[in-house]
Amino acid sequence: MTVAGILNAITLYTFLNPSKLIAGGFSGLSSALTYIFKLFVDSVSYDQLMSLVYFIINIPLLVCSVVFLRGDFTIKTVYATLVCTGTLAVFPYVHFPQFVDSRIIGVIFAAVLIGFSMYIASEYNGSNGGTEILARIVSKYHPEIDLSKVILVANFVIAVAGSVIVIIIEGENGAVVVYSLVYVVLGSTFMGMFKRGFNHPQKFMIVTTQYERLTEDITAYFKRGCTCVDVNSDDPDAAPRKIVMVVVQYRQRQHLKQLIKARDPHAFVFVKDVYDVFSRPTFNRSYKTK
Repeated sequence: MTVAGILNAITLYTFLNPSKLIAGGFSGLSSALTYIFKLFVDSVSYDQLMSLVYFIINIPLLVCSVVFLRGDFTIKTVYATLVCTGTLAVFPYVHFPQFVDSRIIGVIFAAVLIGFSMYIASEYNGSNGGTEILARIVSKYHPEIDLSKVILVANFVIAVAGSVIVIIIEGENGAVVVYSLVYVVLGSTFMGMFKRGFNHPQKFMIVTTQYERLTEDITAYFKRGCTCVDVNSDDPDAAPRKIVMVVVQYRQRQHLKQLIKARDPHAFVFVKDVYDVFSRPTFNRSYKTK
């Protein structure tokens, strides 16, 4: 959680703030509000003021987390928020570097860092605060709601509204809106990539008449078992068929396709991505191709 909080602060201080870009969620909201408050406060720098605003607007959410969620998640989220706030406050005094050479490069690096930060926080049952707390609270009482879409829309609205404030106050052009939205999308994308890995498994569903030979070959070649399901056909003259289900690593998919084509060119096959094999966390390392 310490690493998650520090990476969140680096994302804001080093890449987003110097380019006057707005993140999604409460980080973006704090950035937008800081531009407004800076019109009335000249005694501190933008980065110093933002660390305070970031913490203040997270206080109500942290209180809600304590009341409605409690437990390990709340403690870690409060800690990560404090780490991020403290880091943001210290960076100006230690002259931590800021990247201003290219907005697009800054967006890419910021997206990678925030994606990794959110991934680390979620893996250890915590968060960086903001909309992630709201999502946990809502999902606790309304699990039927698709929160990913709600959060994505909220992040888009905050990014656009905050960018408009930057355009009005700082005189920036409309490009800040585009860059901010790209950051929001890339950040979520990179978090998903870190979470499912770069070699995520795939599930093959194979409807075939050659199920016996195929299961033997898969077991021997991929060193894993298969699940076979009987197929009922309305055609009385149809040959017996079964659905062979097997999960393989992404890098192994082409080998399996070639094997299926060699054994049964007429097999009906469809493939789905698998993003979590929670009963076997070392799935990708434990099973190797022959």
